[in-house]
Amino acid sequence: MPPHSQPVRVMHVLYRLQAGGTEYGVIKLVNGLDRSLVTSSICSSTPATEVKGLLRPDVVLHECSRRDGNDPKFVWDLVRLFRRERPDIVHTHAWGTLCEGLLAARLAGVPQVVHGEHGTLQLKTYQARVQRFAWGRVDRLLSVSSRLAEAMSKATGYPLDRIEVIRNGVDLSRFTAVDRAEARRRLNLASDRIAIGTAGRLVPVKDQALLLEALGQLAGRGLKFVAVIAGDGPLRSSLEARATALRIHDRVRFLGHRPDVERVYAALDLFVLSSVSEGLSNTILEAMASGLPVVATRVGGADELIDEGTTGFAVPASNAAALGDAIERVARDPALLTRMGGAGRDRALRHFGLDRMLSNYTNVYCGSAGVATTVRPDVVEKGAMRCLPHS
Repeated sequence: MPPHSQPVRVMHVLYRLQAGGTEYGVIKLVNGLDRSLVTSSICSSTPATEVKGLLRPDVVLHECSRRDGNDPKFVWDLVRLFRRERPDIVHTHAWGTLCEGLLAARLAGVPQVVHGEHGTLQLKTYQARVQRFAWGRVDRLLSVSSRLAEAMSKATGYPLDRIEVIRNGVDLSRFTAVDRAEARRRLNLASDRIAIGTAGRLVPVKDQALLLEALGQLAGRGLKFVAVIAGDGPLRSSLEARATALRIHDRVRFLGHRPDVERVYAALDLFVLSSVSEGLSNTILEAMASGLPVVATRVGGADELIDEGTTGFAVPASNAAALGDAIERVARDPALLTRMGGAGRDRALRHFGLDRMLSNYTNVYCGSAGVATTVRPDVVEKGAMRCLPHS
């Protein structure tokens, strides 16, 4: 594509604009990019949820009505949209938009296609083959973590050195200005209890049931705690029932969807993530930015975020005993809580600021479009994992 003087026009294609890690990541990206360099729009293949109200006013949202499963009509809807809007780059996200978005972009003559993977991969045999085929036909393939890039290559045979890594970033200013005492008062959390919390959609991949099992063990060991779970989803009623069965329902608060999640973090002493699959968890980054120690399952890029023993602990997935032991180790040591929280905040400041992420995506978009920028080059990586320095 020849260089041009206008901002690069990027259209993101999402399966659904809803409350979720990938979607919030895209919202942070389009809201934060310098509009003199990149203008952004989003196509949601199904009607968007209330989170569309978080978009910056100049970010245009196109809502489609894709049917479940394979929907050839959706491909042609995209072709018409791309031809009308004439983006320089179509950026598809995850399996849900990969094939349709790529095909439509090629049929519409879009100059560049970028695809990003954010976490859970589709690993059935035919899906792995389709992903390898499609990834080989996009112009740039992105991953949010080195561990995810390695998993992508291992699962499909796609060359690791052709996958670029751009790690997620966090708006550090959002997670510093909340008063802890006020946050605890608003959530009615007793001051003499260790406040343990998590955030995320209540769906199987987040495995909040594992956290409940670990908390049940800790209640039996006499740990004085209160736990909060921020987020909503189809598993809420079953999780509430499980808390009751474990006799910890009086210690666990289900907060539902919280757009003010920074207030939840501010009220906590310890953050826990019990997922069975992740890309590079935004919630871990947010917790670190809030000055919280983190205990998380060792999935996705968790070990790229957590400095083991310094900012928190990573434990095997689906192991309630290991998760409970790590929580207890931190929760019973006030000095360790404080030290790990401070180290996590410092690590987030040095390695995971939102500005770094925005710079990297700006370089990808402008480089793909042949547009020179003065944005500093940063750590868009290729190939095998390059470890970040530890604290």
